[in-house]
Amino acid sequence: MKLGSPEYTEEVMKRTNSDEKYLNLSKGQNEIYTLVLEAEPEKGVAETLTLCYRVDDGRLAEFYPAEREATFKMSAPYGIWVDILRGVLGANKALMTRKLKVKGNFMKLLKYSEAVLRWVDVLRTIPTEFEGQYAEFNIKGA
Repeated sequence: MKLGSPEYTEEVMKRTNSDEKYLNLSKGQNEIYTLVLEAEPEKGVAETLTLCYRVDDGRLAEFYPAEREATFKMSAPYGIWVDILRGVLGANKALMTRKLKVKGNFMKLLKYSEAVLRWVDVLRTIPTEFEGQYAEFNIKGA
């Protein structure tokens, strides 16, 4: 499944909302997130990909195909997101080293860090196709 495609986001919702560990860690969370995967034309990623999703009481409630007013907006070059999904770069380390830029209440975001780390683990179970030069790192899933 191509990263960010409707098929992919549907699978993300299904797997996330059926993962008890994630649901326990994210319980009570009611936020909107915007993820911006910035284009890298020199690496074959021609367009910026924006994913926006809403979390209601820890469950993924909805994905939006475009940016919305969000509690948190996180942006980075496409390759940084690929590295996070592959496990080469930890999400928290990406935040702390500012490879992943955040707009929003950083302390509030840190409150959810364990849930975010679990979510990344869930995402790694999804067969994922990356664009451009990153296609060599496609995730086979579980």
